[in-house]
Amino acid sequence: MISVDDMSYGTLRLLEVDNRVIIPRHNSIRVLVSSSDVLHSWAVPSLGIKMDAVPGRLNQVTFMIPRRGLFYGQCSEICGSNHSFMPIVLESVPFKVFETWVSNYIVD
Repeated sequence: MISVDDMSYGTLRLLEVDNRVIIPRHNSIRVLVSSSDVLHSWAVPSLGIKMDAVPGRLNQVTFMIPRRGLFYGQCSEICGSNHSFMPIVLESVPFKVFETWVSNYIVD
């Protein structure tokens, strides 16, 4: 979560993150969810996604985003101090933009 001091004009308080999850649009996306400490609930309501992360379990959710844009969510369980303010931001981009983004993280 970005602190209030670091926010720029137009960002959403308590919803903006340091690193967005970049995903390609018009592609089937599978997310594997787990936890190492307490229960979490990975939720992005505008996409109809809510998945619980349970310690020692591996859950999965599959979805497809048909349009470009930003999709905001939060941890929807009260699983610890400040966890109700754990934001999630998915950014849906064309596949070519996704390829470029991924290629910046590939280690030779």
